[in-house]
Amino acid sequence: MKKKIAIFQPSLTIGGIEKSLINLLNELDENKYEVDLYLFNKGDFYSLLPKYVNVIKLKKKNFFTQFINFNFLYKHYNLGLEKKEYDIAIDFNGYNNICSLGTLQVKSKKKIIWLHNDIKVKYKYEWKYRVLYHFFKDKFQYFDLVVGVSKKAIESFKEMQKNIPCKVIPNYINTKEIIKLSQEKVDFKVNKKKINFVCLGRLHYQKGYDLLLPIIRKLVNERKDFHLYFIGDGKRRTELEMQVMNLKLRDYVTFLGAKKNPYAYLSQMDALIFNSRYEGQGMVALEAKCLGLDVIMPKHLEKYTSVVKCADNVLDALVEVKKKEKKVDELVSYNKNITKSINEILGD
Repeated sequence: MKKKIAIFQPSLTIGGIEKSLINLLNELDENKYEVDLYLFNKGDFYSLLPKYVNVIKLKKKNFFTQFINFNFLYKHYNLGLEKKEYDIAIDFNGYNNICSLGTLQVKSKKKIIWLHNDIKVKYKYEWKYRVLYHFFKDKFQYFDLVVGVSKKAIESFKEMQKNIPCKVIPNYINTKEIIKLSQEKVDFKVNKKKINFVCLGRLHYQKGYDLLLPIIRKLVNERKDFHLYFIGDGKRRTELEMQVMNLKLRDYVTFLGAKKNPYAYLSQMDALIFNSRYEGQGMVALEAKCLGLDVIMPKHLEKYTSVVKCADNVLDALVEVKKKEKKVDELVSYNKNITKSINEILGD
């Protein structure tokens, strides 16, 4: 008999958490699992859902629920969900109060919540997160297991929350899909005579692009045979574009915006620069590794991924990058270990 799983997620818009969920659902054995996915909205990644997944529409959340103490919500706020029974219920998003509440309100034998970021560092650097954390911090005690996507994410969680069972399970990297998408034709070509660097991700404080650009300014003094592309969008785009102008980097930096298929762009690059202030795991580094790119990543991100080697000095590493023949890496052992861990928590 198939195990019945309920998964709660706000939407499938373009983002790291959303892509992680798509990868997970595509890796699950549909002969073993029956999945109901609860969503508020569809989003751009909706078309990537495997056909065996049954989608259930959630009613639009009340904005103010995020500013209500979770203990109160848990006791008094009924979502009126269908009376279905599951073996396991999962809050995959980890941030949204209604997703957490839905996971706890459906009838299931086991409740799991996913943790996609370093909550200790987010709490330190993001005032909005500090406000929200004040209201939702008590929700973790109601779950049977917290799954963190990296060793560092779980270490930080344990400092913030005590006596809650935890397990580290990194995100799947769908290497076959990445390689296939990387071969799609797009109306974009890099200058192959130059070293082409890329940053892939939201233009957000967390990603540390404002810290990277002064390093790029120094790189110009060391070499001029390069170009840096930003793939992604966000509220900080105007601010970063102004910083590029002020640092006189317009000849070296281009903002490409968000791309539904970033891999067709990524495959043309020579190296990924991953300079976040903090992360959950940093999937993009593994995606770049899959396509054979060099990955330049500072030491403070080392505990967020065990697969990519970190640089002692980012500027020195950028100076040393050379053209090379790129070889794809299907990350076979990495994904195999994740499959084993997922099956363990789902009871197989």
